[in-house]
Amino acid sequence: MMRWRAALAAVIVILTAIISAAVLMNLVELGSFAGPYRLSHWASWAGTLFIAIYAPAYHVLKRARPKSAELFLDIHSFGFLISFLLISIHFASQLSRPPQAYPELGEGIALYITIVLLVATGLLQRFAASRLGSKSRYTSRTNRAVHVSLISAFYVIILVHVLLGLEII
Repeated sequence: MMRWRAALAAVIVILTAIISAAVLMNLVELGSFAGPYRLSHWASWAGTLFIAIYAPAYHVLKRARPKSAELFLDIHSFGFLISFLLISIHFASQLSRPPQAYPELGEGIALYITIVLLVATGLLQRFAASRLGSKSRYTSRTNRAVHVSLISAFYVIILVHVLLGLEII
């Protein structure tokens, strides 16, 4: 049962890399506007909102309905991977902008690194936790603590990123 989940996760990660590379090489154009904002911004907002809302909801839901915990974990895992795809599209489109319109990366790069680490620790926890032996220094328990800590970092950095984007700070 776990094999199809691991395969689907791998496909989404590979798709993320391919689409991000296509955006970086300007093979895919996402600078078009949908309303007042670029498509890439809408994509990243959708991904960010899912993470921001579902991360705490997941912990509440799995305790409130233990029989559905596996479903909630699938939504968590694949929802975060799709969110990572959407955020990666935005990040790649920012990096592919011409020099005269190149953005200041500041907290954006910190946020993207945090997202990459969240995905990596999440994949490790979900699909390779059994390989993290109790005798190694980096255990499954350590990985879980790092994963949860990265969510806290995500909230702080996204708040700063949004406030800077809105020119509030």
